[in-house]
Amino acid sequence: MASIKVKLTESVIKNIPLEITRITDTELSGFYLNVGKPNKDGKRSLVYYLYYRLGGRGSKERRLALGRAPALSVVKARELAKQYIGDVARGIDVFLEQKERTKAQKQEAEAPTVQELATEFLERYIKVNRKDPVEIERMFDKDVLPAIGGVKLKDITRRDILGKVLDPITDRGAGTQANKTLSILKQMFDFAVERDLMQGNPISTAKKKNVGGIEKPRTRVLEFEELIQVFQRLPKLGISTQVIYALKFIALTGCRPIEVTGAQWQEFNFVKMLWTIPAERVKQNKGGERIHKVPITQNMLIMLDELRASFCHLGSKHVFPSTTCTKCAVGEQPIDRHSLSRAVNRKQKELGVPKFVPHDLRRTMATRLGDDDIGADPIVVEKILNHQLQGMQRIYNLQEYMEKRTLVLNNWCDKLVDL
Repeated sequence: MASIKVKLTESVIKNIPLEITRITDTELSGFYLNVGKPNKDGKRSLVYYLYYRLGGRGSKERRLALGRAPALSVVKARELAKQYIGDVARGIDVFLEQKERTKAQKQEAEAPTVQELATEFLERYIKVNRKDPVEIERMFDKDVLPAIGGVKLKDITRRDILGKVLDPITDRGAGTQANKTLSILKQMFDFAVERDLMQGNPISTAKKKNVGGIEKPRTRVLEFEELIQVFQRLPKLGISTQVIYALKFIALTGCRPIEVTGAQWQEFNFVKMLWTIPAERVKQNKGGERIHKVPITQNMLIMLDELRASFCHLGSKHVFPSTTCTKCAVGEQPIDRHSLSRAVNRKQKELGVPKFVPHDLRRTMATRLGDDDIGADPIVVEKILNHQLQGMQRIYNLQEYMEKRTLVLNNWCDKLVDL
């Protein structure tokens, strides 16, 4: 292998003998072309270099890569070499500058984005600590990632988060959702700080009252007449059978929407007339073992028979099977609990009653059980709602009150049917 000295030109580069591995330019000191061995396709790498010493004889040698031929022409490479020679003459170590620049570019390219943080946060925190991560995933997909998903964590600012994510949610009238999103984003950026992905949480001091506003507890309770009117009109408004019956189940049992919509046939014991809701669908900390037992009333039994008859052809394990799921087979998944809210909100005007949400049916039931004609014991009502008792009652009163709960629910159902 050998080197030659000749003025570098395009013609010289196109006709390099096989034995030549280096061509030193005779016009510009230190400027040369390094020629690699042929690869399996017979092509050879051609890289322009500038050799220099910073400080004269005895100082450290430097070899600065300028670029590859033919992507970089000889003329451009020579101009670049002259520019660097001028910098070296002024005492600038261009090799170290290029090294730092390359390092910075690599760090920039590898810097994590909000999208990457969100993925790790969902996998390592939300799915580990929350029973129902789907709502958080939906929040990210709808409001967070489209707005700031591509932003580098090192560049994200408080203004970005407030202005691009939270303000638009508040502006569409969803203040409560904006506050929920703020809480989750605080957790996510705290997670990033703990994992040394960020130096600080940009929204650590942001307050809900300045984002979605101060939230007032809902107090909506439907009158009996409103309740009857709602369920008389729902079937006439094109709302699916599953949604209508799920709403009825909430009104009859006081169960939460997620407890109802996720119901499976295997949970119902028609010998003991008992519906047992498993721990994973009961509102409690992840890993909690508390279940919820709901007496099956005659009215519930009739609805269950009707639901089975309507959807038995699907062979679904779900009592309220989805027939519109785009990512799964028909009946493979239950209806989305949010579909109840969407249906009620969409048909609010036609229902002819003041605005309410599905969860208000639970509050309505709990309130009406205390009326004089039913007069349920408050502790029994708490058990029906699957609330944990407070104070010493929580520790020492382990009575389930199943007989009293059954009696109260039967009286409640009978009253609705009579009306």
